Amino acid sequence: MSDANPEPAESTGGEAPAEPLTGPACRHLRSKGMYVYTDDMEYGFDHNYDSSLFWCLKTMKAFGPDDDMVEKESCCRPDRACYQPL
Repeated sequence: MSDANPEPAESTGGEAPAEPLTGPACRHLRSKGMYVYTDDMEYGFDHNYDSSLFWCLKTMKAFGPDDDMVEKESCCRPDRACYQPL
């Protein structure tokens, strides 16, 4: 008897990586782009500047209290030890 949902013929050798958990940005995440005032932009991290440098208000450096890099993607993860949502 054949299965209704057969396995794909090509195997990747493991499970697909899970989508990273993301939430709102950490309350301590900062970038220079947040302090640019224009009529068309709202306060926050909705911009996608490739050259943005981020820092943490707790450490005032490019790494957080957990000694991991401060980045937009990693500082929106609730599973990070120092994460505090807005």
